[in-house]
Amino acid sequence: MSDTKLITGGGASIGAAARAPWKALGRGEGGAAIPSQDGSAVGVGVILFLSAVEIVLVDLMLSAPWARVVALAAGLAAAYLMTGFAVALRAYPHRVGGGVLTVSYGASFHARVPLSLIEEVVVRRTVSDQQRTAAINEGVLSVPVMSTTNLVLKLHEPARLEAGKTVGEVREIRIHVTDPAAAVTSIRNALEGNEQAQEQETARPPAKAPGQVPTWLRRLRWAGLLVLLIEIVLVTTGLLDWRIAAGILVVTEGTLSVLGLVFGVAFISQYRGLRRAGLGRRAALGEAFYSLMPPPIAEMVRHEVSVWGILARAVTFRTQAGPRDTPLGRVGFAWQSGALAVLLAAGGVSLLTLAGVSALTIAGTIALLYAAAAAAAFAVAGRVRPHTLGRDDVVLRWGLHHSTRIPLTAVSRVRAAEQPDHRPAEDAFRVPGRASGALELHLGEPVEVPARMGVLRPVTTIVVPLADPAAAHALIEAHQVEEAQ
Repeated sequence: MSDTKLITGGGASIGAAARAPWKALGRGEGGAAIPSQDGSAVGVGVILFLSAVEIVLVDLMLSAPWARVVALAAGLAAAYLMTGFAVALRAYPHRVGGGVLTVSYGASFHARVPLSLIEEVVVRRTVSDQQRTAAINEGVLSVPVMSTTNLVLKLHEPARLEAGKTVGEVREIRIHVTDPAAAVTSIRNALEGNEQAQEQETARPPAKAPGQVPTWLRRLRWAGLLVLLIEIVLVTTGLLDWRIAAGILVVTEGTLSVLGLVFGVAFISQYRGLRRAGLGRRAALGEAFYSLMPPPIAEMVRHEVSVWGILARAVTFRTQAGPRDTPLGRVGFAWQSGALAVLLAAGGVSLLTLAGVSALTIAGTIALLYAAAAAAAFAVAGRVRPHTLGRDDVVLRWGLHHSTRIPLTAVSRVRAAEQPDHRPAEDAFRVPGRASGALELHLGEPVEVPARMGVLRPVTTIVVPLADPAAAHALIEAHQVEEAQ
């Protein structure tokens, strides 16, 4: 096999992880960088915090000075390497230049693909259950981020890949990039031999979408949480004298106050931007509020707010359907979740009644009653959050806060199915839920729907479980005929 049909590379590298923090601070290598994912500040912050806690706990358990020194050195070395692997996700992006496209996943994988092998570059989002960083399956090399790829490289002919433990024949490569359009332009310029235009295109910042969270805010919103965690560690470990701790508390509280002012200004700016983008007052307030939080914290807060919001609507006999929306069928009460809510509430009341009042029983009662509230929210969510037909779109809702909007202009065909198809398909999405029938929406143009961990993927078929899909079908067809007249 000739060299042009060989793709070389490597697997996980401790050396690359050790060099990553310094590469992130310095200038990149030659060629144009194609970022594969957003910054690694979240991972670095978590690693450093957990490493600090671990070092403190080990130091408290050891008595011999030499053992403390060894443990400290080992802890610092491990923290540095873990930080290196996290920073490597940004320090080693995909890179095109010198006749080669280097596909990378931090310090865990890289493959050098000769540009002469690449025939076509297309944008196509796929979601998989792949567990490994990079894997070859039926001639396709997949290097996903959060189980998602969005750029496909088709080769002229099959080539052999030798990159650490990832070895095999490939004819297609799927990767993830943060800006697919810019990546396609950059790679196509390189294929055409116009690397100067390619570097200029890559260096140009992407257009900012209305309401998009600014980069400085994405980095800053972890600062308040980190300051609070550091404050808790310093006080609870007892490593500092109370006078010094009091001074640190003043400094950290002052820092939190400054961050509060910054977040306040950012909130107003985000809200105005979202309103200019066309969002309603309530939706803009919610999105601006959640944009100030780190994504996992925002998801938890959104979940908690949804629990109590659903219960409040249930006891007041209200739903999330708009005044001019038409519900698409009737969703029944989830009896299993309802029964669980009753049992948990009874357990909480019984614990406090039979075991007496104490700190432990109060905490247990609060936990059981909260679990009962969450189960009750799941039980009534189907009634409070129905699928609806509006003037211009169909809104599908599931869970406590997930939803997606399907423009009626994108719907090319509607079909009522008595036996829903449970087979997974790459271009299809099945709304979570149980029913005897299903409504199939076939789309003339792809619509993005939520996948795992907030990732969006385009689909052309949506299956909606409904008890009476024929009635929903008739409603949508009647609405389309009325709008067409």
